[in-house]
Amino acid sequence: MLSDDEVKSFLSNKNLKLTKENSNPRPFDQKVTMDNLNTVAYLIDQIVKEDKKQNFTTTYIWKHNTSEEYVQMYGKGSVFDKKKKAEWDKFFPQPMNFLTYFGVLARDESKTPHKYQISNKELLEFIKSQPNRSLKFLIYATKEFIKQNDLTDILNNFFNLETKSEFNKLRENLKSFIFKNTKIKKKDEPSRIYNKIINHVAYDLGKKGNYKGRMSEDVIQIEELQYNQKNWYDILSGKPKKTSRAEYKKQYYANLAEEDGIDVSERIAKKNIVEKHKFISEFSGKDTANETHHIFMKSEFSKLRFLHENLIRITAGEHLEKAHPLGNRMKVDEKFQTELLLAKLKSILADQNFYDFKTFVYVLNTGFNEKLDDNVSVDEVKNFLLKRLKTLN
Repeated sequence: MLSDDEVKSFLSNKNLKLTKENSNPRPFDQKVTMDNLNTVAYLIDQIVKEDKKQNFTTTYIWKHNTSEEYVQMYGKGSVFDKKKKAEWDKFFPQPMNFLTYFGVLARDESKTPHKYQISNKELLEFIKSQPNRSLKFLIYATKEFIKQNDLTDILNNFFNLETKSEFNKLRENLKSFIFKNTKIKKKDEPSRIYNKIINHVAYDLGKKGNYKGRMSEDVIQIEELQYNQKNWYDILSGKPKKTSRAEYKKQYYANLAEEDGIDVSERIAKKNIVEKHKFISEFSGKDTANETHHIFMKSEFSKLRFLHENLIRITAGEHLEKAHPLGNRMKVDEKFQTELLLAKLKSILADQNFYDFKTFVYVLNTGFNEKLDDNVSVDEVKNFLLKRLKTLN
């Protein structure tokens, strides 16, 4: 698996300058989101392997039985449903255009429908391996695009001040940039492109961004980077007046079916963990593991909910008797949590193509509010967990 630095190096060596001549395929669009990108990359990889095809069209990927099976998780209906054409003819082509612009796919422009082929297998593997990596690729690609197109200053002006007037200036500058360097003429169309540019960087920096055409009230959350997102404004409308937002979210998450997950990114990640470990408990080795548990609860750490490194396959007993005392899903046993992290570390070290050690360090830093160095060694992490375990005994 490519490292983050190798992905960044690839992007920095690719010409990403936007001009009218190379603006088709578009670099960004409405359906270019972390979950869509992860799904489409996964489907391309699977279908090409299954059918032993080198060249394919968007329609071939779109109307394939493998796609039908996978996109059911989105709850948007069948890929074969003609009434859903307006949805699916963006869901598949837009991420494929993005992948082409950034060198993952190649596209033959001489004929229509366009024929695609995989240009960089390693990058496709990186993006399709888990939602976290597709998000990383989106962020790295967006930042390199901004740099090469001399947009850094106009974005920084907004991020440094985060005022409505600077936000409006940013939108106007990006709109002018898009009209100048693409063949787009419709006045409302640039927003579909620049919204993605703003929000991926805003999320990475922990800044405010765009929400429905205006400056967001709060910093951009990961849910706002997803196509298949829960509308928390609707969910929180059912909150009792005397219950805090944080407490209501905890209750909401705790009542969800564990294996379903709140969104596609989480469901895909859980599906990957199940396929990886089957019914073998990563903690005890028992062959009755039928639960995929969040080591750090998604009710408190929602941004960790779809990370492979925060998900562990365990038995029902280990889940409801040990992980959650007395089966209370709103609480965790801290000692057992640390034991699970040690077990997860073993899984990670056994397969660092599927897992990412640095992401595991990020999980620990987030969950424990620690500041372990990004280049910390495996032994140092193990000792950190063992020391924590000793204090809990």
